[in-house]
Amino acid sequence: MRIAVKDANVFIDLEAMGILDLWFQLGHKTITSSFVVIELENGGHANALASINAGQVIEAVISSEEMEAFEELQKDCAPLGLGMTDVSVLFLAIREDAMLLTGDKPLRNQANLRMVEVHGTLWIMDKLVDSGLLAKKVAAQRLQNLLLQTGKEQRYLPKSDCHARIMRWGKP
Repeated sequence: MRIAVKDANVFIDLEAMGILDLWFQLGHKTITSSFVVIELENGGHANALASINAGQVIEAVISSEEMEAFEELQKDCAPLGLGMTDVSVLFLAIREDAMLLTGDKPLRNQANLRMVEVHGTLWIMDKLVDSGLLAKKVAAQRLQNLLLQTGKEQRYLPKSDCHARIMRWGKP
């Protein structure tokens, strides 16, 4: 079973599309950091928090023995604009030899530099469609609706990649 470390933005994207529950059917062990949990609590993301409370997502702990390594990584990443939440999921992905699921470009770049497999929301949607867990037309509709969100609900996905998938899956 492959381990996946999730950043808050992936939880939020999947929750906003109403497909977070489908992720768990792909069979990956999913972990996140306490910093992500706090971010989800502050944002009122009830479905994402419910998956954590139900044990579908493990809230991983960075032990006191690991704090020195965590702080070193934080020092390396701070000048690049990565906050503690970003560094915590990168640290966990490195520690667990796991893939990192995030849409944050600076975090993705740091993961790539450290040879950590990294994917985002669109990759997850591709996996859900390819596995038959999510119908193509439904995927297209959910992604289209996500792109239409504005204000504090607005999501930041690569628009050209989104539109290509919407066309491929069947424009709603």
